[in-house]
Amino acid sequence: MKAAIRSRTFAPIFHVAVFGLALIASPASAQKQGGTITVGLELDIPGFDPLKVGVYDTAALSASSAIFETLTYLDANGKAQPRLAVSWEPSEDFKMWTFKLRPGVKFHDGTPFNAEAYKANFDRQKDPANKCRCAFYIAGIKSVEAPDELTLVYNLTDPSVNFPSLVSYASQNSAVHSPTAWKTKGDDYNRNPVGTGPYVLKSWTAGDRLVLEKNPNYWDKDKVYLDRIVLKPLPDAQSRFASLQSGEVDLVWDDEFSADNIERAKKDSKLTVHSYTGSGATVTAFNTKVPPLDDVRVRRALVMSLDRKKMSQALTNGLAKPASNPYGDGSWVKCKDDGALPYDIEKAKALIKDYGKPVEFKKLFTATPRGRAAGQVEQQLWKQVGANMEMEQVDQATFPARGFTRQFQVIGWRIVDLADPDVQMYANFHTGSPANLAQYSNPELDGLLQKARTTADTDKRIDLYCQITRLINKEAIWYWTFQNTYYAISTAKIKGLPKMYSGVIDVSRTWKE
Repeated sequence: MKAAIRSRTFAPIFHVAVFGLALIASPASAQKQGGTITVGLELDIPGFDPLKVGVYDTAALSASSAIFETLTYLDANGKAQPRLAVSWEPSEDFKMWTFKLRPGVKFHDGTPFNAEAYKANFDRQKDPANKCRCAFYIAGIKSVEAPDELTLVYNLTDPSVNFPSLVSYASQNSAVHSPTAWKTKGDDYNRNPVGTGPYVLKSWTAGDRLVLEKNPNYWDKDKVYLDRIVLKPLPDAQSRFASLQSGEVDLVWDDEFSADNIERAKKDSKLTVHSYTGSGATVTAFNTKVPPLDDVRVRRALVMSLDRKKMSQALTNGLAKPASNPYGDGSWVKCKDDGALPYDIEKAKALIKDYGKPVEFKKLFTATPRGRAAGQVEQQLWKQVGANMEMEQVDQATFPARGFTRQFQVIGWRIVDLADPDVQMYANFHTGSPANLAQYSNPELDGLLQKARTTADTDKRIDLYCQITRLINKEAIWYWTFQNTYYAISTAKIKGLPKMYSGVIDVSRTWKE
């Protein structure tokens, strides 16, 4: 009861949704057992072993949400609810969280799920010898202890009043894998994942399809309806939509760059458009250690050259919502003044003239049609002020590695929506962070980030995060393009799809009429 009281006390903080596995309440009679659903994803899935893939992308998360489970999930209101954990309680200073685990749960291979298995997952990722890129995202956790079979204790470096919400989606850090499986399969485990989730991997043909079948031994199997889930990579947006219209697939991932498809689907009674506006934004990072981006005048000029409304119109028929900070409409962080640099062509020209040297650079984009389209629009806008950008397009698998190894001058990125800004803001902007793509270092910014993560009062934290954004905008180390709004289009027969927290299409508890 004590934990429940505390979670309600801090309820205002939880209203931002994470990737989550929240269920949509519907009459039991409407939920139909059986059948197969085929989902069209933008990307192929690179694998599931965090030590191999580092960070899960949205395609991997769609599969991960069915194969694996997490301690909690988020309901439709963004509040943490029990899943593998049945209850939780913080210490008085919120630097320790104790979770009580669900008894009787087993992994797909028969290995018992317990506190030791969970701890083994954490320790494997945390071990410096394993050199996992995923380790940074748990850098704020000192240790995980397993005092008994069903008790798990997190020891945090700093207070975290939102912690149960931050372990609620099947990310590279929070998805729970069978220790037996990764030990016995070795390098092959990446393509042979074993979790406790409602679906089990049946087959996987790279570039073609991944097939999941219902787990007959799942602990909550009465709330799992489909017999089979098929996930297919369909990189081309038009082909993806055509596959939906023809009945080859039942649901497809989409985004604002396919605005025509979204508008057509809204007018088709046989289709349903699902959307969710979260926190976060599509962003761009400048590598502040390489010229000409090491000069703040150039960075500010490039930002002030961008007319986001025109960009939205050109790229998404006006569907995308311009962003000037990393929080967005779905966040509890609201800034009256975020310090956004204005769109000002003349000022941008003056800054470049003052710089006095040619402004030429490359920007990294994904090798997708929307990557090329975005690059062409930015090229035109920057050319107006005398800046020449060369587009470099690379495949999705190469893209994160180029970012984390700083092999870029300018790179597109994304801040996904989380229940708390701390995880990503600290990772992206603190000095020395492996995820600090801009390689920017500022003691003032470091101090604000540290204070924001250790302050429990929500109003004070909002003020701190607004100060952080004003400083980032002033120094123009990143810029924000569009707010995160996520889309999926399905046949009208697909029911029970939850909110797409951070763009994850989780069909593990959907059904088909």
